[in-house]
Amino acid sequence: MKILMPVHFFLPEHSAGTEVYTYNLARALKQRGHEVEIFCSEKEISRRSYGLFERDVDGLKCHVMVNNLEYEEFSETFANPRAEGAYQRVLDEFKPDMVHVQHLMLLSLGLPRLSRSSGARVVMTLNDFWLFCVRFGQLLLPNGNICNGPNLSDCETCLQDFRFAQGGPEKAMLKVLQVTRELAGVDLAPLVYWARDRSKMLKRRKQANTSTKGKGSAGGEMSLQDELRHRIRKVQLLIEQVDLFLSPSSTVADRCVEWGIPRAKMKISRYGIDTTPFEGIARSDPHDEENQRPVTFGYVGTLAPHKGVHVLIEAFSRLPKGAARLLVFGSDAHYGDYGALLREMAEGHDVKFCGKIDRPRIGDAFAAIDCLVMPSLWLENSPVVIQEAFAAGVPVIASGQGGMAELIQDGRSGRLFPAGDVDALSEHMLSVLRNPTTLRTWSVSMDPPRSIEEDAEAMETLYSELISQNGRTTK
Repeated sequence: MKILMPVHFFLPEHSAGTEVYTYNLARALKQRGHEVEIFCSEKEISRRSYGLFERDVDGLKCHVMVNNLEYEEFSETFANPRAEGAYQRVLDEFKPDMVHVQHLMLLSLGLPRLSRSSGARVVMTLNDFWLFCVRFGQLLLPNGNICNGPNLSDCETCLQDFRFAQGGPEKAMLKVLQVTRELAGVDLAPLVYWARDRSKMLKRRKQANTSTKGKGSAGGEMSLQDELRHRIRKVQLLIEQVDLFLSPSSTVADRCVEWGIPRAKMKISRYGIDTTPFEGIARSDPHDEENQRPVTFGYVGTLAPHKGVHVLIEAFSRLPKGAARLLVFGSDAHYGDYGALLREMAEGHDVKFCGKIDRPRIGDAFAAIDCLVMPSLWLENSPVVIQEAFAAGVPVIASGQGGMAELIQDGRSGRLFPAGDVDALSEHMLSVLRNPTTLRTWSVSMDPPRSIEEDAEAMETLYSELISQNGRTTK
């Protein structure tokens, strides 16, 4: 069977939950004898947008489409003929039997239609709310509150300051970089990034907060409501072209059904994870009399405001000095100001920022943690990191909403707290310090996660059923 997986980003440059799941599933399917390739986007400022180049990621062939956000209209963020042209070239070359869409942000809502036209069947995993939420699919308002769902008036207000493209000066700079690379073979992008990182924080904040109506921001020549109506129509067409939607959580599934996906086209399918990095993990016991040490709380994930890491650090700062430590694994590459704020908050406390953790070493991160904390402020779908913690035998304290609440049984396999509630989180952490044996009790009560091998076997069966309905046969 030939399987193509479109996804917005991919490893090694991006390693959030969607990218990691796509990588694991693709490799597991390949190990079962299938041909699996990836179609993704990447920002490469010295290459021309919508050009394609190939990258090998641990034996997976990746078709990488350059997207430098050189949009002329807001509609290009969701209905992009140039992105569709790049994707069509990959379809023509690979000729997949099955297309499993993982994410279409930075690509185009038209990819399922092109896939069906090529003769493939289409499955789409809903890794977040992006089909119905333009603002990164997070259902978060600019003030950080949870959005109740798509509404033209509310969406228009939310997107007033949403900058979706490069401005005029940035586009001019990109053109110079691209021509220089093509004519002289010199990539000046690292120099540009160095200069950008040297800019003062105040200047970056001013640029980020500047509202630029017209080109580069939502609401140009066409009214924003008209553009949103156009996007809604494109989503409705996509729903018709997708054979089956998969959701790792009831949270996402139920809301997306409420907003227009037929229940008959929706199936709950929990993420499978690669359990091999967590096999045989040796972890010292913090309440072992012969090896007493502070309880180690940990965070593993992107350092971004919607992940609520600031909530965790503030809660940790309230714990008795010397009773615990906090290890923070993750990159702030796309949120430099936020990372600086976190480090400032952590000063004077036993907090260590360990940086990005490579996938081959993910087991080492969990070996060093006694309790994972997931303080996300948005409605997480079904965080892979929680299931990885379960595979490693590490209990979890998490925000009690979204897919997080579906994975953790409060008081039995971990604890839940109201999202953003520093007092409640601090109290849960303090309770662990008072009675560390609680961690052992939680760890033996956790449900084992679904393995990626089990997931791949189920997907193989699902794909075969859909293809047979189409009157095609594959090996």
